[in-house]
Formats: sequence, C-alpha cells, structure tokens
Amino acid sequence: MAALPDLTSSLNSQEKKELTHKLESIFNNTQVQIAVLIVPTTKDETIEQYATRVFDNWRLGDAKRNDGILIIVAWSDRTVRIQVGYGLEEKVTDALAGDIIRSNMIPAFKQQKFAQGLELAINALNNQLTSQHQYPTNPSESESASSSDHYYFAIFWVFAVMFFPFWFFHQGSNFCRACKSGVCISAIYLLDLFLFSDKIFSIAVFSFFFTFTIFMVFTCLCVLQKRASGKSYHSDNSGSGGGSSGGGFSGGGGSSGGGGASGRW
Repeated sequence: MAALPDLTSSLNSQEKKELTHKLESIFNNTQVQIAVLIVPTTKDETIEQYATRVFDNWRLGDAKRNDGILIIVAWSDRTVRIQVGYGLEEKVTDALAGDIIRSNMIPAFKQQKFAQGLELAINALNNQLTSQHQYPTNPSESESASSSDHYYFAIFWVFAVMFFPFWFFHQGSNFCRACKSGVCISAIYLLDLFLFSDKIFSIAVFSFFFTFTIFMVFTCLCVLQKRASGKSYHSDNSGSGGGSSGGGFSGGGGSSGGGGASGRW
C-alpha cells in the first residue's frame, strides 16, 4: 500500500527501499496511507493544483476516512507540498505540515540531502499520527478570538446596514438599498471566512439570519412610511424588467479536502 514513484531518479535503490519500508510500516501501524511522488516539474500547474489532481487520481486513503497523505516534490521547480486528506486535517493541520516542510525538508534539500529530507518528513508525520495529542494549539485563545470576531462583526453589521444605504446606494427604495447592503456585507465577510477560517457553514447561517432580519426591518419601515404619507403599499412594478497525474497508483478511495502546506527552497 506504499507508493514512491521517483520520476527524477533522485533516490538510489537503497534509499527508495528504506523509505518505502517506512511508508509500509506506517500504514500497518496506523492504517494511514502516505505516498511520495517526485517529479521534475509541475509545468503550468501550481504545486497545489498538481498535488490535488494527483491525490484525487490516486484516491489516497480510505474511502470513508479520507485519511491519505501525499508528499510531492517538484525538483526542478524547487517546490514541495504535503497534501492532507480531509479526514486527517484536524490531526495533521496546515500549520504542522508547513512546520515539517520548513524545519525538516527544506534545510535538507538545500544541502542536496534529498532522501534525508523525505525521511525526516515521514518520521515527523508518523510521530504525529501515533501521538495521543494533536499539534499544539491554544483552544481557549482560539475560542476567545472567534467569539470576539463575532462580537465585532455584529457591531459592524448594525452600523453598516444603517449607513451603507445612504453612503453607497442612492437608487431604489429603502428595501432595495438594504438588500444591496446586506448582500455586500455578507459576501465580504464570507469571502474572508472562506480564506481564513474553517467554520463556514455556521457563519453562513449566522450571516443569512442577519441579512433576512435587516430585509424585514426595512420592509416594515417602507410600509409604515408609505402608510404615514397616505399611500398604500403595492408592488405594481414587480413584473417589469427582465434582461439578458503520475504512475497509475490506486489507493483506497479517499479524497483530499485541499488541506496541507507548500514550500520552496
């Protein structure tokens, strides 16, 4: 269940045999499938794109657990990546993968000690997989920061929805202007979360709830305003408008969630 295609002949037969043995040993002890791929270059693709494509083609890891790991090195490009299956992203975090690359692989690669760099990376991954604790983090600080972010976002939301319609959107009814503001704020916030957070779903629900609430508030204000001026609320114009990979290796059926880290030497 171990794969180590070397398309650059950077490893001699003994080095390849020893590394393959380590990969097989890790699989036997943890059931985690780690594969190593060494290529000259990824050509027009980034190392991230290439790694994702190879990972999915090889179907690394178990189909249910999605617990595969791919170490890929593009020798001529001088780039390296550790791609982690979705089921292992909490155990082998992006931060840990990046630390392994920076601390173990790149220093060895710079000295042309290719096999040593791979061995150190494999050992570090094995240590993490067999440990009882995850990569050191501070949950209390993380939760505190998350709560603080939500608190500041709520304050920003209230002020933004109050003033955005008057500052940036001058056309249309109050309802339409509020809709535009709510959608813009949600889009910006969700984009930020997509890039820097992994709690997208819960915050998406949170943002949708606030957007819907603001829509309803401005709708009620619009109705009250028209009634106060002696006009009835109609939607006569509602119907108007309308315009225009490498080696043929096959794993256990796993897939990548895009987690991992990359580096360059």
